[in-house]
Amino acid sequence: MRKVQFTAVLWTLILAVPITAIALSLLAYSTEHLTQLTTSLVSLSRDASVGGRGIVLEFAQRWPEIAGMIIGQIVLLTIFLIARQSNKVEDKSKK
Repeated sequence: MRKVQFTAVLWTLILAVPITAIALSLLAYSTEHLTQLTTSLVSLSRDASVGGRGIVLEFAQRWPEIAGMIIGQIVLLTIFLIARQSNKVEDKSKK
């Protein structure tokens, strides 16, 4: 059982460290070039539709889907944490 836990932790770290580095790099880049990114987004919006209304309307239609996915992930993580806590209580009561 210890080998499984070690393997799970090892693979989590192998995946988490590079992804965290990439996220920090993107964050640093975006804060450094925020005005250029905003200008590019506004010009893309104007080129795509009249005054960017098409992109704004599309986002307005899609945000409930994004909110639903985020809420679903929070619910799944909460269930996982509750199940983990109850499993710990069962293990202590068996000993």
